[in-house]
Amino acid sequence: MTIGERLKEIRDSLNLTQAEMCAGVVTESFYSRVENGKSEINIDDLLAILKQNHVSVRDFFSVFDQSMHQYHCIRSAISNHNIALLKKVQIDQPIFEVEATAIIATLLNKKVHLSDAARRKIKSNFDRLGEWDETALWNMAGFMSLYDTNELKILVVDIVKNKNSINLNDSSTLVALANVMVSFLGRLYLEEDFGAVLEIIHFIKELPTNPVIMFSKLVAIYYLTLINHDQKRLKLITEVLQKNGYSNYLAWLPKR
Repeated sequence: MTIGERLKEIRDSLNLTQAEMCAGVVTESFYSRVENGKSEINIDDLLAILKQNHVSVRDFFSVFDQSMHQYHCIRSAISNHNIALLKKVQIDQPIFEVEATAIIATLLNKKVHLSDAARRKIKSNFDRLGEWDETALWNMAGFMSLYDTNELKILVVDIVKNKNSINLNDSSTLVALANVMVSFLGRLYLEEDFGAVLEIIHFIKELPTNPVIMFSKLVAIYYLTLINHDQKRLKLITEVLQKNGYSNYLAWLPKR
């Protein structure tokens, strides 16, 4: 949720027009652009609008604190393939319903069906080639269902090309990158593009040896054993995943 969206939400709850909401602080036309995400309001004008409409600063910003908590929950759900948690978010937090729907489809290696407007809004957060920071990678990890495989190849190739500019010393960034590659791996395997699968497996294996992505590295080896038809090693990796609490994720991995 943006500042503008929150202002509109508050204004609607107060049953005010835009002119009434911003009277004496900013022009109605400027305020309208703020609500529509086309202009940014400075903190002094925002506080003045809240004060004159008897809205506490704490109440106004509380939704953003809740949102940050939900974002952390969603990131955890992506990493742990926890679809049950995402379905709970859909019910408990309606503002995340569209995002949760797209993420579930990503984890199931399916393409999601959303309106063009919803797709554009989500994509605008991360589909800028060459700009792969922590936030962009987490968005990519969650919303790969918005793209077909050819589109994903363009984005993943760009990530690989810009690997040296990605902060792999940051654990959260590294986990996000590993999740992107593991999800892409699943898509490629389902489409039997085994040459590309091997390239992604190699990329994952070359990532830093950090405990936070050991699961992703195990999944990469899992796919390699499938390609090599190494049943003995496949059984071993499956047992390791089960013993380490990844049964939910294992349920969605291909078995052959």
